[in-house]
Amino acid sequence: MTRLEAAFATAAAILAAAGTASASHHLWWETAVFLGVAAFSGVGVARERRARRDWERRARVEAQRAQLADRAPAPAPVPCCQFWQSSDGAVHGHDCTRPPAARATLSEAEQRALNQLADDTRDSA
Repeated sequence: MTRLEAAFATAAAILAAAGTASASHHLWWETAVFLGVAAFSGVGVARERRARRDWERRARVEAQRAQLADRAPAPAPVPCCQFWQSSDGAVHGHDCTRPPAARATLSEAEQRALNQLADDTRDSA
């Protein structure tokens, strides 16, 4: 807890106590003022606590980034075939070392459309 946060918390507690004491004497105007200022002090406590936590989180993230920057970069993946290098992986050549099932990945919708097309062409032939 920082000094400012502690000061806000102490002020909020003292003002809330003063508001309670003035309420017991039926001094409603003073009660409203004390409790209102106590509420503003409570907001100050929350704001300072949030700022402190954000600062600590930023420091932690910066330390992690510095630690990651010290590491050697990961090696680039080796291309599986010459075609893959020139076509950004869209097509694979005859010398591809990947298994055939791994050369092209389709989404479920694409696979259903492909199966439907295959069924339609089988029916018409």
